[in-house]
Amino acid sequence: MKNSLWENKNIIITGASSGIGEALLKALSTINCRIFTLDRSPKDPPKGVKAEIFPFLCDITKEDDLKKATSEILKKTDTIDYLFNNAGITAHGRFDKMDISVFRKTFDINFFGNIHLTLLLVEALKKARGMVMVTSTVSGLYGIPGRSAYSSSKSALHAVYESLRIELSEFGVRSIIFCPPYTRTALRTSGIDAQGNKLNEEQAKGKIKTPEEVATDMIKAAENPNSKLVIIDKSGFFVKWMRLLSPSLLERILFKKLRHDF
Repeated sequence: MKNSLWENKNIIITGASSGIGEALLKALSTINCRIFTLDRSPKDPPKGVKAEIFPFLCDITKEDDLKKATSEILKKTDTIDYLFNNAGITAHGRFDKMDISVFRKTFDINFFGNIHLTLLLVEALKKARGMVMVTSTVSGLYGIPGRSAYSSSKSALHAVYESLRIELSEFGVRSIIFCPPYTRTALRTSGIDAQGNKLNEEQAKGKIKTPEEVATDMIKAAENPNSKLVIIDKSGFFVKWMRLLSPSLLERILFKKLRHDF
């Protein structure tokens, strides 16, 4: 970590009470900076850290919560140097069995909540020539079977943050789309199924990163002025390139590999 890039900076993290967000908070709290966290279940700030930490109770799908939290933040500072839009939800199930409420809930959290927060803070980001990073997924690069709601909500995010990057480049604002690989988090037990019920799936098999490893990669991406779309595993690169080189082959592979999911 390049401490000089983070010292005395104003940082916002959503979804910092668990998983990747919590690991990111712990890593950055060792720096002399100010961190604002937005969570539905905020935790008390860790003790013995250098950072000033301000936790806010905030459901990013609720307009009043977002406006109240950002208003309080902007009373303390008029600049935001780093915004980590990390909060999210997954949704698993066949498209032809999917209730429309699942799409709405998934988009409310993954898309509208993230976008609304960014809009409320955009002037503070412009003033700081800041960075906004969204935690996405390789599933946002292509429509993954059994993940239509999840994939589409993340794909929509990609389009917005790509537009934002181009439009706000004249103000020095950067946006980064970060796609971690399978990570050991509670995402599969806190997500929803095709009928909107709580998922209770086992952790994905194979090589899985820890939240701490992913948080380290996120910090490195934020420090790199050339970061745009960040993918850090082989399967991610495979989807990225095969969607361009041979989408028909990619679809056959996805059908075979993920058929049990749908």
